[in-house]
Amino acid sequence: MTGTTVEDLFKDSEVNMHKIISKCEIPPPDDSVKTEDIKLKDAWVRVFTPPSATGDEPVGMFMHGGGWIMGSVDHEDAACRKISKSTGMKVVSIGYRLAPKFKFPHGLNDCVEATLWTLEHFSLSSVVLMGGSAGANLAFGVALKLVDSGLGDKVRGIVALVPCTIHPDAVPEDKKEHFTSYEENAIHTVNTSAAMKCFLDSYAPPHDDKYFSVLLHPRLKDLKKVYIVECGTDTLRDDSRLMKEALEEVGVPIMYDDYPGYPHYFWSYPSPVLAQASGEFHMNMFRAIKWINSG
Repeated sequence: MTGTTVEDLFKDSEVNMHKIISKCEIPPPDDSVKTEDIKLKDAWVRVFTPPSATGDEPVGMFMHGGGWIMGSVDHEDAACRKISKSTGMKVVSIGYRLAPKFKFPHGLNDCVEATLWTLEHFSLSSVVLMGGSAGANLAFGVALKLVDSGLGDKVRGIVALVPCTIHPDAVPEDKKEHFTSYEENAIHTVNTSAAMKCFLDSYAPPHDDKYFSVLLHPRLKDLKKVYIVECGTDTLRDDSRLMKEALEEVGVPIMYDDYPGYPHYFWSYPSPVLAQASGEFHMNMFRAIKWINSG
């Protein structure tokens, strides 16, 4: 996506979707995974229950991507079905409010609301927080909100797929030489630098807010297990790398997979060219989720 306005980005997204539909075969939904949509106060959730469900399976919250301005539960329905069936987890996907109408922290607050509701509704001791791109940023934000509220033990772990972990204008001086992917991958990727600027300007978080620029949060050490995915030709490549480094420095158990040469969110495109790498991605992610759920 190369647009510099919200309208341009939606047009780019629509064009890309039509190209995918015309060139690739989209598999039908896996109906063996049952779903239920539930309205909350400001958010809503879709609960995915695997065919292996017994009632005591672990639960993962899923926060969709889309630069905080687009994307939806429907867009990542197939991904949540796959996660649920392959890991045996119940997955709760959150329909949170989007910018530019609802700027930061509305989306984050919706995800906190949905997480607290899920913990109470299913009488859970903890959940896994999962998301991709903007959704991974929200997953970190929710976890750190809970940590600061004395509820850090309610987060079993985080699955952060190509996360945004810091606003580019908030990168500490001593980290700037290691934060070059916005320039290196400015054009030839899915989320170009121009698109990222539009996303950030539309969501409008304070640059150094600790629940947005989560890399700066002073209590990263209180997080549990974390899984991070990095894509090599991605404006957010260095967000992943810097967060990995920060978590390792404070002793947080971490699993990390990187995919050199692949663009942002490559596994979501049903192209035969990407099939092998996408299969590897899913195998690694399922392994990481099972690691987090292993206690």
